[in-house]
Amino acid sequence: MSAVVRGGLLRRHRDFRLLWCGETAGQFGASVTKVTMPLIAVSVLHASTFDVGLLTAASWAPWLIIGLPVGVWVDRTRRRPIMLAAAAVSLALFAAVPVAAGTGLLSVGLLLAVALLTGTAAVFFQTAYTAYLATLLDPADQPEGNAKLHGSASAAQIAGLSSGGLVAQWAGAVNGIFANVATFLVSLVCVSGIRHAEPRAARPSNAASDGKRRRGALAGELAEGLRLVGGDPWLRTLTLFGAASNLALMGYQSINVVFLVRTVGLPAGSVGALVA
Repeated sequence: MSAVVRGGLLRRHRDFRLLWCGETAGQFGASVTKVTMPLIAVSVLHASTFDVGLLTAASWAPWLIIGLPVGVWVDRTRRRPIMLAAAAVSLALFAAVPVAAGTGLLSVGLLLAVALLTGTAAVFFQTAYTAYLATLLDPADQPEGNAKLHGSASAAQIAGLSSGGLVAQWAGAVNGIFANVATFLVSLVCVSGIRHAEPRAARPSNAASDGKRRRGALAGELAEGLRLVGGDPWLRTLTLFGAASNLALMGYQSINVVFLVRTVGLPAGSVGALVA
């Protein structure tokens, strides 16, 4: 018999439904942060344009610095505990921002530290969740699962950007961080509720026979991945395109809020709508 297109994944797969809800909530909160963090720096701390640019750079730098090693490490262990730990760390770090503001300890340095550490947690969470999906769903369900996750993520990002501006305008930029704290709490609860028994990660081929990793195994696996990408014309082209486009996009986005607030003079709600 030929394979049957099943559909209805959210309705019939409880664990995927929880993963989908948690990831969508997390994407919404992350988008809220993309507006509220620069607004805090610009409107509350009166940071310089360079400092606001550093804030954007700090949130994305972990992808450049540890993205490859984290990918190898996630391959060696179970993914769900990594996702839970990353969500819990992000929740605590973002909650520290309004607490610091209430005690008079909020500063540009603290924002930079939060951006860097939550960016690091995001690398672990996103890498683990991408790999976790393949163990959670049957191969026949994976196209539908990916489509639903990416579709809801896009919608959540747009809604989060516009909502972040409105929340910052109505309740203040610092209080807008509470929305992100709430979404990470939802993500944590949803991922905690998944019952799927994740299989033990496969041992890499270059592990020593006694179970200990060979010295240099990490570097060897990194080199193997880079050779795969560099040797495939499609992957190589997509990687170079992604690098070039993200370089321009991040440069533009790093000063976008500064321009809209200080030069154009827009309120936070309009800034969020335009960024969205």
